[in-house]
Amino acid sequence: MSLVETDWLEENKHNVKIIDCSWHMPHSKRDGFEEYKKNHIPNAIFFDLDKNSNKGTDLPHMLVDLNDWEKI
Repeated sequence: MSLVETDWLEENKHNVKIIDCSWHMPHSKRDGFEEYKKNHIPNAIFFDLDKNSNKGTDLPHMLVDLNDWEKI
């Protein structure tokens, strides 16, 4: 599923910041960051979803508080 069409992205890639937060289920033996390093949209940045999630909850990938978000 895409939020925008690829043609739109091609035409507007200099006006937006592309953030790649690819994540895969642990049993898949895939690594989103390694895949990003091998093949990503030019000028995209990687956002580590596991590293930057709230660790104080049993729920996965919850947002951090405002102070931590500002540090990220």
